[in-house]
Amino acid sequence: MNGIMTKITLIIGSVAVFSMIISTYFFIFSEGELIAQQRGSISIDRAVALPLTTADGNQVKVVVNYNIEDESLIGQRINAVMGIYDRNNGSLIKLSSFPNGFYVNNTEGTTQLATSLTDPVIQNISAIVTLTSADKSEKYSNDVRADLDLRTILPTTLPPLLEDIFPSQTEESTEENEDSPSSNGVSSE
Repeated sequence: MNGIMTKITLIIGSVAVFSMIISTYFFIFSEGELIAQQRGSISIDRAVALPLTTADGNQVKVVVNYNIEDESLIGQRINAVMGIYDRNNGSLIKLSSFPNGFYVNNTEGTTQLATSLTDPVIQNISAIVTLTSADKSEKYSNDVRADLDLRTILPTTLPPLLEDIFPSQTEESTEENEDSPSSNGVSSE
């Protein structure tokens, strides 16, 4: 009976977190009176989180493919907004977008959004991206979501432990060469 209650509680908690993420997202955009006007669609090409090389933390990158259905936007500046949410509690961690938007030159294309997260407590995130007008007052596309687990990120360099192994091997091989004067490793004794 206890196991069933635990599973039910877990399911209810998961639904509550997902509801909080969605409601938080709509709350943020509704405060700016973001009006939905479907002018295109987007899909995720790839989403990754990589360790920062100059500081502690991770960089989250989301690449989206867009398809602009409203041809009056060609040659115009639009924007893309990425919200990073904590999947454990549904809270908004960070909003990012292009400072000045970007120009749409074709009906189809790709754009990349990136942001840095330096809080080591953050582990499971959702990145939600949408296209907007240049000033972010109108929503132009559907929302896309990518879930990332920051605990699975591998370091970009090998740990310093390996640097300690190589010098000791070099010292050993040097000692062996001193004991063996011949180049083929056969002792002259």
